[in-house]
Amino acid sequence: MPVTGVTNTQKHQGGRHLVLAEALLRGIPSKLHGAATYVDVGPYMVQVMVAAQGTWMIADIDATTSLTCERVVLVDVTNGRRDFYIVEGTVFRAGVRARHDAFLHQQGGIRPRNPDSKHTAVRPADIAEWRGRWDLLLPARQDKP
Repeated sequence: MPVTGVTNTQKHQGGRHLVLAEALLRGIPSKLHGAATYVDVGPYMVQVMVAAQGTWMIADIDATTSLTCERVVLVDVTNGRRDFYIVEGTVFRAGVRARHDAFLHQQGGIRPRNPDSKHTAVRPADIAEWRGRWDLLLPARQDKP
């Protein structure tokens, strides 16, 4: 069933709890971290992003790409879906920046409708390789010599 009639805050909080529930069901210790955005999963503080209409919207690319979280979990709840994309933070931020810069380059370096906008979007195709990568939230393996 589609996610309708709820606020963006409610959708985001629901997405955070879905991440925790899924991690716990996989045996990965998890808990909320602060009032919004972050959760602790395994040894990582994780940024959670939720899409309820098929795309993750980023209001300020500079703010997003300056974050330092080691992991990002993107949750897609579009039309009742429950898809999780787990990405290394540096890889996610580099990909967001590269796609945004490529878009600007195609536009001659300036956003066509609003030159001052720092908005960008992440589509499922952009992160498809990271779908279901719960292994990225497990503690780093310490091999014995």
